[in-house]
Amino acid sequence: MTIARWLRMFILCVALAFALAWAWRTNLRPDRATLLITAVIGAVTAVYALFTYEILLENQTMANAALESAKLTERSLRFSHSGNLTFATRSTRVAQIETELTNVYPIKNKDFERAVAMAAEGGEQTEFVYAIIENKGKGAATNVRVEAEYKILDSSNPNGESVLLKHAVIPLIEPSLGIALCVFMAKTPTPNDSVSLIKAKITSSDFYREAISEPVLVNIVLPERHHTDQASSGVIRLA
Repeated sequence: MTIARWLRMFILCVALAFALAWAWRTNLRPDRATLLITAVIGAVTAVYALFTYEILLENQTMANAALESAKLTERSLRFSHSGNLTFATRSTRVAQIETELTNVYPIKNKDFERAVAMAAEGGEQTEFVYAIIENKGKGAATNVRVEAEYKILDSSNPNGESVLLKHAVIPLIEPSLGIALCVFMAKTPTPNDSVSLIKAKITSSDFYREAISEPVLVNIVLPERHHTDQASSGVIRLA
């Protein structure tokens, strides 16, 4: 019990002791004695009520401690089961991005097949741009959906400027692993070529979140929070 609780109990006990001592030393008429008995019953009731109140306060303290402990355990479980996805745009001279980035694997769609075929045709100037999604968290990211919108300036395209929407669905990204989504490729790039992010949207979940039926996480990546990694000998400008 706290000092405040002991103090309340002490004050009440002292008051009752003074009241009983006064009654013991005073000659009372029968009607006054009845009133005194009633007062004593009231005092005993007050003591009981105070004890009950202190028990309720103690139970409340224990309940708050149990709640804080449960919150701490929940945060620990959530941290150990949650993924943390990062998004970046990278230019490279190789189509097989996994040879350049450890534990990052390409999504083998038609764009990637075209990039591999273009690289096989040869040419030292060939350059590729990938969107890189990596899991930096302690747990696996599940049901990952990526939508990335880019503005492309392509000197080899008669239209010059275009907007591309790239998307992918990945059931699972384990911790310390990543995926690469092919965005753009150029056989003979020029300094006028550029790839600029307009907006990217990543939705994901994890095993813990799914177990307690929480909604998916939504991460919106805007140009001002966007990381780019330009190839050392790259020509295509990234933004």
